Amino acid sequence: MHIKVTVYRTVPKKEKALTWDEFFELQLSRERKKKDLTSWIYTLGIFVTITFILMFPFYIGAPLAAMAMLPVFILIGLIVAFFSAYVLTSWTLRGIKPFENAQSEILKSFEELSRKAGLEKHPELMIAETPEINAMAYVCLSGNRICVTRGLLNAYQNENIDEEDLNAILGHEIGHIRNRDCLKWSFVLSWISIFDAVGTLLMYIGEGIAGIGVVLAEASDEVVITKEGKDRYVARREGGLIWLTIALLGWMFYVFGVIQKIFCKIASILAFHLSRKHEHAADMVGAELTSPETMANALQRINTLNKELVAKELATLPYADRWQLQPRNPSLIDKLFDTHPPMEKRETDLKTISKFL
Repeated sequence: MHIKVTVYRTVPKKEKALTWDEFFELQLSRERKKKDLTSWIYTLGIFVTITFILMFPFYIGAPLAAMAMLPVFILIGLIVAFFSAYVLTSWTLRGIKPFENAQSEILKSFEELSRKAGLEKHPELMIAETPEINAMAYVCLSGNRICVTRGLLNAYQNENIDEEDLNAILGHEIGHIRNRDCLKWSFVLSWISIFDAVGTLLMYIGEGIAGIGVVLAEASDEVVITKEGKDRYVARREGGLIWLTIALLGWMFYVFGVIQKIFCKIASILAFHLSRKHEHAADMVGAELTSPETMANALQRINTLNKELVAKELATLPYADRWQLQPRNPSLIDKLFDTHPPMEKRETDLKTISKFL
């Protein structure tokens, strides 16, 4: 007689084995999330520093109240940034049209690069009718957009740049979209824009009040002769003092506006520093989607072509040797307000990575 005994035991569930492609994609996704979080923290730190610079007297006079108001400042900054990035920018660029007759190979590569970058939906491809050889990324309420110039398209069709170069340029702009650089840039500029606008308004108001005060002071000023003592007469000028006081108040408004704009200029140094960081990060995305060497070659190529384009335009001007698009030897102060890192540095960084790989 045989007895069949069935033993039940719990077996730990095994995780699905990953292929090499799946494993590296998972690691890349984790690394992207880590970099995105670090970038937002860095952006927030710059925003707080800019806020401190612009509201320096308030922070010194009431530091606890200023710190308590910091979340409100951040919220207002985000609201202004959202409006600026998604509404104002797209309205300003409303003249740019969709690239409806783009070549099939460009559209195919564009969609593939967007998918490879991890975008859920590829941006809309636009075209700007300008001879400059360039591209840019921006956002609007209807979705993300990447714009190429007619000059870039002509350079591709004339085989001055090849398909790999074009893909690297598109990959760079896709990097801006993936990193949400448009919103971050608008965020750090939010308070600078507000304070700069207020400073400009104070200057206009102050100049107007001062001008009116001076004019009315001269118009209402008159000599009044009064008798003081026996056979003594004294002449006094009356009527213009109050208007001169108003004119002085106007000039005080003007000075306050100038000081506020100076503080904005100082604070914008940090904003331009962040812009250069964004360009470097976008270069790395372009290198990731193509290769570091391809990204470096693309930057070098469009830089050379743009210089040739400028040289042709300047050659038609009188005294062509005196015209320069940019200073040949920009000062250290000028470099603080550059939106992009020096082209030589961008190429060197990418070639260093390529050599390492």
